[in-house]
Amino acid sequence: MFFTVSIMKKSVALLILLSITSLLNAQSIEPAESQIHFFKVWNYVKYYHPSVAGGSINADTLFLQNIGTVDQIKTTEEFNAFVSSFLDKLPKAENKKPFKSTAKLLTKNRDKKWFTSGRLFNKSNKKKLVEIFENRYTDSIHHYISDIRYIPDIPNEPEYPFAVTENIPYKFRMLTLAKIQGAVDYLFPHKYLMDKNFDSLLKTKLPLAVACKTRQEHEVILLELVAAFDDTHAFKFIKQAKFREQIFRNSFFPPFKYVVFDDRIVVTEIILPDYCAKADIKVGDAIVEVNGEPVTALLSRTAKWVSVSNRATLRHYFSDYIRNLVWQSETKDFELTVMRDRSKTLKAVEFVYNRDAAGVKRITDYINSVVPDKRTDMNLDIISGDIAYFKIGETFRFIETVPDDKIFTTTDSIMNIAARQKGIILDMRNYPDWGGFVFTLYKNFGRYPNRFADYFEINKKEIGTFILNNNYETYNHPDIKADGGSYNGKVVIIVNPETLSMSEWNVMNLQNIFPQSITIGEQSAGADGDEKMLMLPGGYKMNFTGNAIFYTNGTSAQRKGVRIDKYMPSTPENLLNTKDYLLDEAIRLIKN
Repeated sequence: MFFTVSIMKKSVALLILLSITSLLNAQSIEPAESQIHFFKVWNYVKYYHPSVAGGSINADTLFLQNIGTVDQIKTTEEFNAFVSSFLDKLPKAENKKPFKSTAKLLTKNRDKKWFTSGRLFNKSNKKKLVEIFENRYTDSIHHYISDIRYIPDIPNEPEYPFAVTENIPYKFRMLTLAKIQGAVDYLFPHKYLMDKNFDSLLKTKLPLAVACKTRQEHEVILLELVAAFDDTHAFKFIKQAKFREQIFRNSFFPPFKYVVFDDRIVVTEIILPDYCAKADIKVGDAIVEVNGEPVTALLSRTAKWVSVSNRATLRHYFSDYIRNLVWQSETKDFELTVMRDRSKTLKAVEFVYNRDAAGVKRITDYINSVVPDKRTDMNLDIISGDIAYFKIGETFRFIETVPDDKIFTTTDSIMNIAARQKGIILDMRNYPDWGGFVFTLYKNFGRYPNRFADYFEINKKEIGTFILNNNYETYNHPDIKADGGSYNGKVVIIVNPETLSMSEWNVMNLQNIFPQSITIGEQSAGADGDEKMLMLPGGYKMNFTGNAIFYTNGTSAQRKGVRIDKYMPSTPENLLNTKDYLLDEAIRLIKN
């Protein structure tokens, strides 16, 4: 009798244990959680599985065929059954090519915890995913990676065009989000520098993406996801938004130019005197509220749609009159709270509607009248009597009409004149109009070898990591060697948020060519490295920094920008009291 009771108790305990185990294996799962983890599995397969990464199986087709099934999943048990079936339908991953590298790797983004830890994946699926990685695709030609490190276009990402008036179909909205997540996890070297956890952000946006009824709603989600890259290269995505005027509500232009600071917008020029006189707006006025909203709140609200690497660049782009990102209203009548002489006043100001042809013409005429024409002559600027002055956006003029076989002779002559001056100012507040200019400086004033940075490109042996490129040609022109000359005068390099990408790369080079140089100015754009472009469904182009650039001492250039010896941020005082306070300071440093 005792034996029978004991057996019964054990049986009951076993049933309870099996029930608990069954419940654990069948935990409920939210739709966004199953969707995100399917995105993760799909991207993992896309970049690692030999059949997909090699191009014999189309990744997008895999996604579109399966997303509908994912949406029906209710439990972790169902999720694992789906993942198992999804992986088993792929050819067995067999790619046992040995991979050994002595090169330095950037591995900060490497992360498999999404499947190795947590409750979602069972042991069988974890094992299958590990096996895919161990047999991952390692050939140099990857179906979804550019063949050459500096090629911007990411290959084999279809446009999937849809009419502007048409909402992107559901499956393609999901495909869009999955591709952005894949870019973050595998193609963007600076994921570890992003302020927000992208998966957490995406989880909050997925229900909105599922429910969105219009193209505009879809674009708002995309703007927020791309902004999370915190990368100035991705800033231009706002131009891709077909409904950006409706989203930013920026159809109206102020009758004055301005500069944006963290807590105020300062009037710097009067464009339409009659408009400003009527509203009593003057140069130097500090606007602290726009239509009752504090400037600080306005900037924070708008910043969620704008990708920039740092705050200085955000302020710089918000100050751009043509982009017109901060003035948001449904009507041309604005109420501006203005600080003047420590007194706060509410002023009614009429703005110009961008469909008002006469008003827009007046603004355009004014802007054209105050913007200097770009230099086209071949003469070197000598300022303040004995200072050579180079502007990085106006150097092609030196060789534009020169035959190829005469270029070095021409630039050597220009550099000989510069070498005789007391100082050299290198103004890097623009994008280079000629990529070869800095090489001519190296040829005349540099020393061999000229290793000024560490350039990490995508590691095709393990997508998601980045490998140090040690090739001389990556850092210097292969046909140009330094002549052994040097320059003992003073050199000042000027930078600000317009110093972006190739300009930042050139600044790092110049700092090495001229070790005595002093770099002054504001924080640069913080987006060094070759730009990549990922096509998204609906014809959207998403740009981002595709390689990682460091100084040779390990200091990152991303987000931080280039090294600055004398930080000189813009202030209302130096903007209003001088024409170019940075150029003035550069001249002073050389003269003293």
